[in-house]
Amino acid sequence: MTFFESAGQPTAFLLLLAAGFSTAVLYDGLRLMRRRTPRWMQAALDAAWCLAAAVSCLTALVVSGERQLRLYALLGLACGAGLYCLGLRMLLRAAWRGLRRLKKQPQSASASAQGGKTP
Repeated sequence: MTFFESAGQPTAFLLLLAAGFSTAVLYDGLRLMRRRTPRWMQAALDAAWCLAAAVSCLTALVVSGERQLRLYALLGLACGAGLYCLGLRMLLRAAWRGLRRLKKQPQSASASAQGGKTP
């Protein structure tokens, strides 16, 4: 007994893995936008995410030729989102923090250089 029963299922799994990954990236981006929007707009952002997640899932299923939502498809979505949440998200946040520090650093260095000079 194997995990995939037909030839198209591994392709569908990999496409749904990518769809889950992209959906998690979109959710993370919308999460940042939700912090800066009014409360009434947050429901619209949630609805947009749900619609995008459904479209990406259905597109991956149609492209792969399976056209059925089965357990391996849901596992592909979950694994893709999990890969992003457990791996790349931490790396992107660390890179973002590093860029923010670099952006702040030249300003503080120039201010201390100007403050250090006495006429």
